[in-house]
Amino acid sequence: MASAASTFVVEGIRHILEGLDHVLFVLCMVLGAATLRSLVARVTGFTLGHTVTLIMGFFGLAPQGSWFIPSVETLIALSIVFAAVDAVLRPPEDATGNVRAVTLTALIGLLHGFGFSFMLQNILKVDAPNVWQSLVAFNIGVEIGQLLIIAAIWPIVLFLRSRPSPVWRIASVSTAIAASVLATIWVVDRVGFFFA
Repeated sequence: MASAASTFVVEGIRHILEGLDHVLFVLCMVLGAATLRSLVARVTGFTLGHTVTLIMGFFGLAPQGSWFIPSVETLIALSIVFAAVDAVLRPPEDATGNVRAVTLTALIGLLHGFGFSFMLQNILKVDAPNVWQSLVAFNIGVEIGQLLIIAAIWPIVLFLRSRPSPVWRIASVSTAIAASVLATIWVVDRVGFFFA
């Protein structure tokens, strides 16, 4: 049982690190966090959201039409554009801003959770032994992967913010634009499914 759980932890880490759309969303989430507290708020919201729909999607508690997966993938790409724009345009946060951040990232996490569940369905069957342990292990892996991304990016963000003001502004806006452009390409490509 322990070896099966460790396998799914690794799969969760691998899925988020290899999923460029998830990496870009986490990057934009970090860019938009003014403080470590607000970053924790965002991470918490995202975790709550994706945990719910990862479980729902895995157990088939989601629409089954052929349109659903492409719709979710398109909305995930749009969530990156939203997060990138939000990161560079939103004013500094107060307590209300943190509540808003948790709410928004939880809603976006719902989308990403369905994305995680589609992948999980390919490697784990609903009637597999220890299915709940495997689900929990996969979700823990996703969280570890997310924390690895944050651990790599947050120190760079802090360093750039400690430089003269234009340095951080140029770096953050350039990063947000690059993420938005790539995500917009994905949106166009994924919308093409509906006209194929």
